[in-house]
Amino acid sequence: MNADVHVLVVDDNENNRFMLVRYLHRLGFRQIAEADDGTSALARIRESRPDLVLLDVIMPDMDGVQMLEVLRREGRMGDMPVIMVSAHDTSEIVVRCIELGAEDYLTKPIQTPMLRARVMAILEKRRLREIELEFLTHFDPDTRLPNRHALIERIERLVAGGRRFALIAISCRNHGSIALSSGEDDATAGLRVLNDRIQASALPTDIVARVGDGTLAWLLPDVSPDHVLLRAVEDVLSGDAHGRAGIASDCTAAIASGPPVDAGEGAGDLLRLAMSEAMRVSPESSERVLIADSALRNEAREALAMLRDVERALAEGELLLYFQPIFDRDAQRLVGAEALLRWMHPVRGLLPPGAFLGAVEASPLMETLDLWVVTTASQALASWQRYLPEDFRLHVNLTAHGIMSGRLPGHVEQVVPMPLRRNLTLELTERVHVVDMPACVGALQQIRALGIQVALDDFGTGFSSLSHINLLPCDLLKIDRSFVTGVQGDPKRRRLLSSLIGMAQALELGVVAEGIEHGDELQVLQELGPLQLQGYLLGRPMPAGELLARMGG
Repeated sequence: MNADVHVLVVDDNENNRFMLVRYLHRLGFRQIAEADDGTSALARIRESRPDLVLLDVIMPDMDGVQMLEVLRREGRMGDMPVIMVSAHDTSEIVVRCIELGAEDYLTKPIQTPMLRARVMAILEKRRLREIELEFLTHFDPDTRLPNRHALIERIERLVAGGRRFALIAISCRNHGSIALSSGEDDATAGLRVLNDRIQASALPTDIVARVGDGTLAWLLPDVSPDHVLLRAVEDVLSGDAHGRAGIASDCTAAIASGPPVDAGEGAGDLLRLAMSEAMRVSPESSERVLIADSALRNEAREALAMLRDVERALAEGELLLYFQPIFDRDAQRLVGAEALLRWMHPVRGLLPPGAFLGAVEASPLMETLDLWVVTTASQALASWQRYLPEDFRLHVNLTAHGIMSGRLPGHVEQVVPMPLRRNLTLELTERVHVVDMPACVGALQQIRALGIQVALDDFGTGFSSLSHINLLPCDLLKIDRSFVTGVQGDPKRRRLLSSLIGMAQALELGVVAEGIEHGDELQVLQELGPLQLQGYLLGRPMPAGELLARMGG
């Protein structure tokens, strides 16, 4: 460490300088400059500030005290430690040097252990000051959070990398009044509480920074402003489980998205936009979180309203399952059914999942719905048990979000009785990207170990379908309707469909062809090989009672 420290030795006596330089070399210092009077020493310091100065007190023309006075006037003493060296140690001189900013005072003749101790102590103090300065450059000293400068640096890196992100400014509107009435410590404590609430929802890659007296900013890399994020921010600003709102009750927030659309805008512009938009919202408003982009704002609000309505529908029993039959190759014998989610809306009537699941898929509610569907399907199986054909399987759709949470296998084991597990198939849709493949594979392996079949739904249309067959443990492929529609008049499509069925056979996987709507399509599929059949031609989704009647119940 000492080898990189620049030291200036100032003494009019050549022998004294020689001895000091020699001592410093022994201590590992290599960057050592010399000056034989105060004037030349000042010139060196003005040209390049050293890390440490050893300064003789008694010198002709300009002595050490006078040199300190000049350095003090020029403002150079604040970040440059000076050790005075002199054979004179009268209290008046020592006190005067310390008053002018000298760090320490050594008397001649110099003793090496004393020099080492004093120099190393001063350099350690300097190192700690630099650490403190570096901390203050990037962190707020009161909350210990990253500061505005650190946040902008991070945003600039995201912008340079072309990565999308969301930037949320949260303004505590009562911060100033708390500081006036209770003191800055209480106001700062409120910000720490708010930070704790944010951290409870944040990912490890998120950054929370203090960007103003009463304002925190929350940066979320690789996230776009949508209704799910809007809901998360509203939860941060809402009361806790006991109804206590605390500091968050007077906060407002705004969400901006990056990178900026205008190439001329920078990180600071985006932060200012979010902060100004947060200040536009009234704490008394029913909507205390604003999305800065007006188009996204309307879209997210509509989706959030739908999400809340689905939550209500689940709680009030408006959701139900319909069942679409699945037949054998001859289209004569019922071999299964697919459970399909429906919503009996009090105003709009019966709604298919496409009318409402888009607002749910990326939210925590999706996993809740997955578990509800498994439970409800299991209850249906139990009620049909005495009428079930020997090889009947009920297919239940799951999302990758629900599977990757890790809670699904335990839930399935709990709600599906052992005798009914051979009648259940869980379908993983390939339209959803599997983010955590190891977690998904582990969950599916646990499900198969329970005796439950796993199918890949929408095969051929999702993310890397062929690699999914290799990676995901499965028993069955469901070929998407896009390969079936019009196959009777398209030789290329027929060859492709034949290849998919042949590949599944080679891998010892079962096959279900979906979306059969015309007799000609059915005929082609029956010619291609062993598979099961599903589509409107054979049976539309129906209530549980109608399916039970088909089974003879």
